[in-house]
Amino acid sequence: MSTIYHVSKRDEGNGREWKVFIQGSDKVIKLFDTQKEALDYAQTLAENKKDGSSVRLHGLDGKIRKYWK
Repeated sequence: MSTIYHVSKRDEGNGREWKVFIQGSDKVIKLFDTQKEALDYAQTLAENKKDGSSVRLHGLDGKIRKYWK
């Protein structure tokens, strides 16, 4: 079964961190200082699964801005 990874701004804490999490889960996989670092990490996770997993990037407003399959 494929996994959908999400990258979005963290709401808690200092608000300057980007988080990677799996759709349907409240658990954060990892936090990053920059959006690029978080996106690169999520894309690597999806590629390594080799099962059609994908990544969704959220803008600052929380809406999905881009996605990768």
